[in-house]
Amino acid sequence: MKISLRHLAYFRALCIHGHFGHAADAAHVSQPALSVKIQELEDILQAPLIDRTIRPFRPTPYGHHILERANRILADVEALEDSARQKRGVEGPFTLGIIPTVAPYLLPAAIPLIQSRLPALDLQIREGTTDEVLEELNQGKLDACIIATDVQTPQLHQTELFADHFLLAIQAEQAAELGLTDGQIALSDIAALKLLLLSEGHCLRDQAKSFCQYATQETLNQIGASSLQTLAGLAAAGYGATLIPEIAYEDTRAKGPLAVLRLAAPEPERTISFVSKVHMEKTMDSSALEQIFAEAGKQKTQETRTYLTNR
Repeated sequence: MKISLRHLAYFRALCIHGHFGHAADAAHVSQPALSVKIQELEDILQAPLIDRTIRPFRPTPYGHHILERANRILADVEALEDSARQKRGVEGPFTLGIIPTVAPYLLPAAIPLIQSRLPALDLQIREGTTDEVLEELNQGKLDACIIATDVQTPQLHQTELFADHFLLAIQAEQAAELGLTDGQIALSDIAALKLLLLSEGHCLRDQAKSFCQYATQETLNQIGASSLQTLAGLAAAGYGATLIPEIAYEDTRAKGPLAVLRLAAPEPERTISFVSKVHMEKTMDSSALEQIFAEAGKQKTQETRTYLTNR
């Protein structure tokens, strides 16, 4: 029996997930079928590749060596399969992952441009947290993703699209009582406020916590909200304050008696970026799609900045 790509793919899945059942689900096969292929690969190589004495399962030292070679082989095969689209630009089915704190604000501005400029593109959207979309990108389930954090993986290519400043959202009456002045609010000024954050797993939660280094654990409210709309509504009701990105301003400013105020310069910001696999960048030119998202994002942020300056 010879080693097949299926042997290598199943072995890689098991190394990623550390669990036979989860690996089988990711590979879209039954657990017994995956187990058989793993055992066949070990028999062919006449050495154990998986340490079954620990949980989650991990490759043995020799298994690590085989995994590195398997990753290279499978990456080459994926690049070969993608070569059918070599430098043709994006067309046909294209699956894009995008985080929830960007998707509802950027997509409505970008979709009309995509339909007009890239009529041959069949864009399919998958919304998920940063960890979720990056994992699916690495597994080949996504062609690219749009996130708001840096990636430090040599297999991934990251292109910056636009900068998105953070704004303070608080009940208008509370803002007046505290004497908060638009454009002159330092992060230390909001230390005493109850800061509302998104639930665990959202990168915006981590970004807000890093910006507000003056906040204490007592003022960081663990409400487990999953959307900026929820946070804005709670802030408008006087339950606390929150940070919202500029691209979400138009959708949140109508939340009742809510004051949305700029922070003092230099304003804290996040960078929205387009991430794809390195091998895809070599075979497909996605620059037109990237340009559309960059243009749509810059338009949204500029509209917010103009409005806040002129109000």
